[in-house]
Amino acid sequence: MESGKARKLRGLFFLLLIPIFISVITSLPTTSSNMITQTPIKHVVIIILENHAFDSIFGTYPFGYPPIVNNITLSLMRPVNYIYNLSLLQLLQQTKGNITWISFPYKGEILHPYYANTTVLIDPVEGNNNYFTDWNYGKMDGFINGSGTQSLAYISYQQAPVLWDYAEQYVLFDNYFSPELSVTVPNRVAYITGFPTFVNNDSPQFNELPLNETIVYQLSQYNISWGWYEYGYSPDFQILSPDLYLGYNNTAPLPLSLFKGANELNDHYFDLTSFIQQAKEGKLPSVSFVMFTGPAGYDTHIPGYDMHPPYNTTLAMLALTTVINSIMEGPNWNSTAIFITFDEGGGYFDQVPPPIVNGLAQFDTLPQMPNYFILGQRIPLIVISPYAKEGFIDNYTSSGYSILAFIDYNWRLPYLNPIVNEFGPKAILEAFNFSQTPRKPIILTPENWSYPLQLQYPVHYGYIATINNNYTAYQMLYKLMDKGNYSPPLFFKVANAETPKGSYSTDNLMIIIIVIFVVILFSVYLVMKKR
Repeated sequence: MESGKARKLRGLFFLLLIPIFISVITSLPTTSSNMITQTPIKHVVIIILENHAFDSIFGTYPFGYPPIVNNITLSLMRPVNYIYNLSLLQLLQQTKGNITWISFPYKGEILHPYYANTTVLIDPVEGNNNYFTDWNYGKMDGFINGSGTQSLAYISYQQAPVLWDYAEQYVLFDNYFSPELSVTVPNRVAYITGFPTFVNNDSPQFNELPLNETIVYQLSQYNISWGWYEYGYSPDFQILSPDLYLGYNNTAPLPLSLFKGANELNDHYFDLTSFIQQAKEGKLPSVSFVMFTGPAGYDTHIPGYDMHPPYNTTLAMLALTTVINSIMEGPNWNSTAIFITFDEGGGYFDQVPPPIVNGLAQFDTLPQMPNYFILGQRIPLIVISPYAKEGFIDNYTSSGYSILAFIDYNWRLPYLNPIVNEFGPKAILEAFNFSQTPRKPIILTPENWSYPLQLQYPVHYGYIATINNNYTAYQMLYKLMDKGNYSPPLFFKVANAETPKGSYSTDNLMIIIIVIFVVILFSVYLVMKKR
């Protein structure tokens, strides 16, 4: 005869098994487009702009130049950038926007990163060789020789008000890197393949790469809906660009035109106006790739909505808000995550050395280290979502491969390849708080995109994020080249070291809360036991 105590223990045991059972069931693979996602996110929108490094846009965030110091900017979390100490704001005023604490000798002069008070920027010199000169084996001091003196220019909230507003209201990544230390097309290809390829230039190319190694092929195989939206897209590229497309019978936009068989996926390619209409009607696919580069099939950037110098940055602000407002005003807002990033740094100076990724490259980008590859420049990534944290800096090491990992994770797919698996979704997940009530949309127009905006909730970060990348592979590289020991550039080390004592990451804060909760429970238990 089973005792009452035994029955209670058995019942408790089965009760504890319920969450384990649920976890196992929900982790089983499925091929349905209506599958349960790991998060409340049902729609991912990836917007890739052109050619800006992190410091070229957010080098003085959140205060900007001229500096804005108020309750809002002081409460925001601060990224690793030029302003690692508030006392530097006074110096910035005195030097009229010149970052005098970072110096480069040039033809008998000393040059510094400088504020470019214009929406029409001079394009740095681009190219693989130029970017490797800029990088200078991780010293980050070759930009003048590689991409020219204009590479030291930075802009602020006046020239990119929408990007600054979105960064302030949502999540800005300050440790996010382009997939390759290369130009536009190789990076845009890597955003689809999840690994570096042999493509190393921006010339028109067709049917060079296997389609079955891409994220779009994977999504199709698992019946996950997706769409590619390109400004000015038309399936009849023979008419738009007969010299380039004659004989290729190709209808896929750049860079999908490089993949064999991509022209058979015509029902996934749309003009940008189709995206806006679908967003307003609540008919977005699971994954949307939104591009402003134009569909000519090569690197033209016409009509200038993608922020590529020398096009007016205001054009990009208008295009960006048109797209994002259509999402925010539509029925899909509460289940959407928007990623705004860039394909590459464009030759603009950034102080953070890009990490070298260990042993996963299918094509070697570092001749001295076979099977290793180097990420590209640090570039901005902004995550907008009703579940995005407010005024937050995400400083996990991440890249375009991290976005692909989040897609695979969210829709419970196998990781696309070992590189995507290596990066994983953790960096992206840190940007969200899925337990919060979905935030109301913030509609930006030229009438209200004046930085800084009022915050939806009071935040009190007010400290600098830190970057602690692993540069072990640099030591290996320097040893192979007989260059001695590698040391990150001084200006980056100084900026990275200035974190006020007593600042806690969200992980540490959660641990503290859990410990306090356990102590309270134990205290209650002791009180009840005495009774």
